[in-house]
Amino acid sequence: MSSANPKRVAILGFALETNRFAEPCGEHQFRERCLLYGDEITEDIKRPAPLLHRGIVGFTETMEAHLASRGAFEPVPIVFAAAVPNGPAEQSFFEHLLATMRDGLANAGPLDGVYICEHGAGLAVGYDDPDGEVFQLVRDVVGPDVPVVATLDLHANVSERMVTAPDVFIAYLTNPHMDRFERGVEAAESMIEMWGGVKTALASVRLPLVGPSVTLLTAEGHPYGDLIRLGQTKLDDDIMNVSVTAGFAFSDTDRNGMTITVTSRGDMTKAHNVARELAIAGWADRERYQTRLTSLDDAVRMALAAGTDPALPNILYCDPADNPGGGGRGNTTYIIKAFHEAGVEGALFGVFNDKPLVDAAFAAGEGGEFHAHFNSEEANTMSEPFEADVTVEKLTDGEFVPEYGATKGNTVQLGRACLLAFGGIKIAVISNRQQCLSNDFFRHFGADAAAARCTVVKSRGHFRAGFAHLFPPERIYEVDVPGLTSQNLQSFEWKNLPRPVYPLDPETTWQPPVPMT
Repeated sequence: MSSANPKRVAILGFALETNRFAEPCGEHQFRERCLLYGDEITEDIKRPAPLLHRGIVGFTETMEAHLASRGAFEPVPIVFAAAVPNGPAEQSFFEHLLATMRDGLANAGPLDGVYICEHGAGLAVGYDDPDGEVFQLVRDVVGPDVPVVATLDLHANVSERMVTAPDVFIAYLTNPHMDRFERGVEAAESMIEMWGGVKTALASVRLPLVGPSVTLLTAEGHPYGDLIRLGQTKLDDDIMNVSVTAGFAFSDTDRNGMTITVTSRGDMTKAHNVARELAIAGWADRERYQTRLTSLDDAVRMALAAGTDPALPNILYCDPADNPGGGGRGNTTYIIKAFHEAGVEGALFGVFNDKPLVDAAFAAGEGGEFHAHFNSEEANTMSEPFEADVTVEKLTDGEFVPEYGATKGNTVQLGRACLLAFGGIKIAVISNRQQCLSNDFFRHFGADAAAARCTVVKSRGHFRAGFAHLFPPERIYEVDVPGLTSQNLQSFEWKNLPRPVYPLDPETTWQPPVPMT
């Protein structure tokens, strides 16, 4: 392909997994994670450890490789905005993003394609379907003939516009999300197919099935993973992509529910029938989407035993109810209080979101001691205060590149951070709210989960990829405590979630759509 006539592809995205029960977020929260405009996107891709979503990196690298010379592919970067899961985006900021996308596309000149790197479970103040808004905006501006390919998180809540506006719909296959780069590669390959003349057809079937997020892992032996793997067996000359999106319950939308979306190479009948077949299989397996959580009392008992008996294996606990990766504040103290009051030894906690506490640690200095007030400026009622006399073991700038897990190879920014010690507990405290995704988040402070007797992480499931080399599944426990991402779905006041829905409503029934002929 001649470099005189490069393929010009616009790149944009809005990536926010939204918890409707959390406070709205604005530009500041996006800048903490990744907010890049225009050429900032292409410059970041060149970094050894970019801030950008790995899907954009995979898409760009694949386009450059397939189009032979660098001059044969011309990315047209517009804006990419990603935040740690949070409450709805503030209306003014989201409308700013929409305007930036609209103006960028309209002023880009002739385009050969658009790549949308989206999350899919977004909300914004005044917009109940912001992802659909983005998808429709793109289609309205570029018209019906420009290929539009979208990649999404497998927790996307899929609206009609998210299926009708793009030409190809591609969701992750893994949870923890270890295939974001690969899905970007797939997006590029799909677009190249369309440049070769392939036309696509999309079909989607939604189930009244909203599994608690701890039931949505994709490893062997998990129902969600089994369904995704079944979907991959349907790929052939007619079926380009099969995406099984479980949705994100805490968005509390009318489109919540596991959704099977199939992209075919022009055969709508086959796309519909494959989606229908997989939906039937998913519904037949619904009873496996039940939680099996560990009580706080049992967690304390096991932690005490591990701390006093070195012959016992060490343990990894997760706090799925306070998962920053689902909109949790990352600072509830239920487990910390219980472990401290019980006298647990050799415990490692992280990462705890509390900027004022970090500021107090910096004022005390490394080796300093002070009376710590946890959650001194937190307004959420579930983030209860806690006090302890602590020693500052480590102060850092919070920036590092992990070797393991979902953020391997990316730059992580915790903000100013510290490691505090009190009693038998060490706790990593950060300024930029996020979940603990790997042991790297502790090693950054000179601590190590491998050496601790028990470790507690603020995460729901993504941590598993970053600790798999240290803890087999049978030594990982999900603790049942309150929080904004509690796995006890009965504890929330749902307003928009379709009812009845399984397993929240055990009596839920469903009839599959009529097959196409």
